[in-house]
Amino acid sequence: MKAERSILRARVEWLDEISQQLEQYVDYPQVNLPSVPYEKLSDITNADIEDAAERCRTQWGLKNGPVADVLLLLESAGVLVAREETGTPRIEGLSAWSATGRPLVLLCADKGNAYRSRFDAAHELGHLVLHKHIEAPVDPAAHKLMEQQAHRFAGAFLLPSRGFAAEVSSPVSLQGLLFLKRRWGVSVAAMIMRLVALGIIGDADYLRLIKLRSAKWGNKQEPNDEDREPETPRLLRRTVELLEQEGVVRADALPSLTGLSARDVEGLLGLPFGSLSLPKASVLELSLKPKISASTDGEPSPRGDNILKFSSPHK
Repeated sequence: MKAERSILRARVEWLDEISQQLEQYVDYPQVNLPSVPYEKLSDITNADIEDAAERCRTQWGLKNGPVADVLLLLESAGVLVAREETGTPRIEGLSAWSATGRPLVLLCADKGNAYRSRFDAAHELGHLVLHKHIEAPVDPAAHKLMEQQAHRFAGAFLLPSRGFAAEVSSPVSLQGLLFLKRRWGVSVAAMIMRLVALGIIGDADYLRLIKLRSAKWGNKQEPNDEDREPETPRLLRRTVELLEQEGVVRADALPSLTGLSARDVEGLLGLPFGSLSLPKASVLELSLKPKISASTDGEPSPRGDNILKFSSPHK
C-alpha cells in the first residue's frame, strides 16, 4: 500500500507540473472551496464535518437534492481533476494542494464503477476542505481517523440530511434504498452508513441491512451498478483543445513540452488513448499570444473570464 501511494503521489506531482505549464497560457476557474481552520485531526468533530459539507453545498449554490455531476462541480470550483487507470485498485484516489494554492485530485478508474467514483471524488473533496492544514499522518490510527472524516464528509455532501432523510421510507429496506440509489447517485452501502451517521437507524438495523446486502449481492457489486457511466473530467482536456484551436500549441507536442511520455500526458489530461502517438510537433510561437478563455460552446471570448464556463449544475 505504501508503494502504491508513492506511485499516486508522483502522478499528482506530474498533474501539478503539467497544469502549471498550461496555466501560462490560460486562466483556470478561481478556487472556490470553503476555508476551515482545523490544524489537528482531534479538533474536528462530526458536527464540524456536517457543517463543512453544508457550507460547501451552500457556497456552490446547491439546495437539498442530489448532485448531478460531482466532477463538474469540482472543476467549476477550480479543482484540477484527473481520472485514469493507475494499476493501484486498492487506493481509490489522492488529493493535494499545490504550492500555488490550486487543489488537485487524482481518481483511479481501475474499478469503473460510477457510484464508487462519485463517492471517491466527494471523499477527496473532504480531504481538501477538512485537512488542508494537516499533514498526512504516519500513525495508522491517525490515518484511519483522517479517512473516516473524509468518508463522513462525502456522505454529508452527497446525501444532505434535510433532503435525503426526508425520502427514506420506514422501515428501511434494501429495495427502498435501491430506488434512492438511482436518484441520489450513491451506493446502497454508502446510504446505509449515512443512515447510521444521521441516527435514522441503530446498530441492529445496520447489521440486518449489511448482512442481507452481503447475502443477496456480495460485497463488491450491487444491482444497477451499470446504470451510470463514470463521470469524466473536462477542464484539462478542453484546455488542450482550446490551445490547439487558438494555434498556441499542438496536442502532439505536449510530451516534448512537458517532458512526460505521451501515454502519461493522455492519462493526466483526459485525452483519448493513442491521440498523442503521432510524430512530435514543434510548439508554435507563444510570446505574442495573450491568455485566452472560452465558453462551453468552444467559441473564444475576450480575456477576463475563466478558461471554461460550465453550465450550472442541478441544485
